[in-house]
Amino acid sequence: MSALPERVAIIANDPISGEGAAAYLRAAPRYAVMAPAEVPRADVLLVIVPEVREKTLLDLARIRRTTLAPDVRAVLVADRIEKAELSRLGGFGLSAVLYRGSATREKILDALAARVPAAEPEEVRATRLTNEFRASEGEARYPRGFLDRHRLQSREVEILGLLADGFGTVEIADRMAYSERTIKNIISTLLVRFDLRNRSHAVAYALRTGII
Repeated sequence: MSALPERVAIIANDPISGEGAAAYLRAAPRYAVMAPAEVPRADVLLVIVPEVREKTLLDLARIRRTTLAPDVRAVLVADRIEKAELSRLGGFGLSAVLYRGSATREKILDALAARVPAAEPEEVRATRLTNEFRASEGEARYPRGFLDRHRLQSREVEILGLLADGFGTVEIADRMAYSERTIKNIISTLLVRFDLRNRSHAVAYALRTGII
């Protein structure tokens, strides 16, 4: 006897995103797409928004309280997550967080299948989900061949671009939701790896080699 398909409720702020995700899922026998009025019966929530703010997470918490399943999971797909919300991703039943620009059908299906580890502390989960989001964002912005060719990580390319735009360490840390020490360490690592004298030399190197 085959298992019943998992019920997925799609919550999107625009019809194109919602209908596109529904089309993805209708081709997958493992999932059944719920009508908007059937959200309380969902096993998984697929939330698609351009930006995650405090209200986004509060709305997600409210929706989860209306569901019949006590352990309903949630997958979040977004273009941007505000810095203050990154540390809060460990709650709300989130099992995966994806950058919308790299959220292919296969990645969405994999994310929906993911489970929330029962023994994972919320702080650890928040860090893991933040790293996953940043990794998927980097994949969309910088193809793997590009990063491999230049021996770089996506966050290193972003930092070089911000340095070229005239931003200082504190401003870069704030924009990227990292600590100031982390940004300094990344820049220092770049200088050593490419035998560069200072930040100006790093920017010049990045421009000359086509990194930025």
